[in-house]
Amino acid sequence: MSRIHTKSTEEWIQFFEAEVPNHVTENRWEHIKRVANFANQLAEVHGFPDPKRAYLAGLIHDTTKQKHWEVHETLFSEFSLNVDGIPRQAYHAYSVPLFLQREFGFYDKEIHSAIQNHTLGSESPSLLDQIVYAADFLGSDYCQKQTELPNWIQKTKENLYFGIFMKAFQTISFLMEKKEVIHPNTFFTYNHALQSLKETK
Repeated sequence: MSRIHTKSTEEWIQFFEAEVPNHVTENRWEHIKRVANFANQLAEVHGFPDPKRAYLAGLIHDTTKQKHWEVHETLFSEFSLNVDGIPRQAYHAYSVPLFLQREFGFYDKEIHSAIQNHTLGSESPSLLDQIVYAADFLGSDYCQKQTELPNWIQKTKENLYFGIFMKAFQTISFLMEKKEVIHPNTFFTYNHALQSLKETK
């Protein structure tokens, strides 16, 4: 059974709209709201059956982003989650679902998968995984500074793989510049999105 909570999607949205700002800075909260709105829009145009669930996934995707390392590590230990090979900058993607389950009794397999995969990507992403991944890019501080953003939004609405490719490309470029390790899932996501774009031209 994928959902063990009792609140409706709308009730969880109302709850987390009030709760999430308690865990992040104002700037991060602005990013989160943008991602939630983009996730909702992309879900509507790309045939996800319940766009409000996509909005909810966006709303909670960065809840532990600014927590101290020991918070993540305590959660991983408590839930016996092996994060070997996961870079520290992606810890929050893996700790958010655990934090939400422990603190609020929120467990939703589909939404938790989308949160877990929104940073590194996935070799077998669901539609919701892909939506949140692309929405996270469009709602990023990086994108807010780009004059191309309206064009990128339109292209991602036309083809979801455009936003997925752009996020993977930007992530790889950033990590290469910093001489940081790049996770295999990110390379896979980049290659798969690029190949899919080429096939639809």
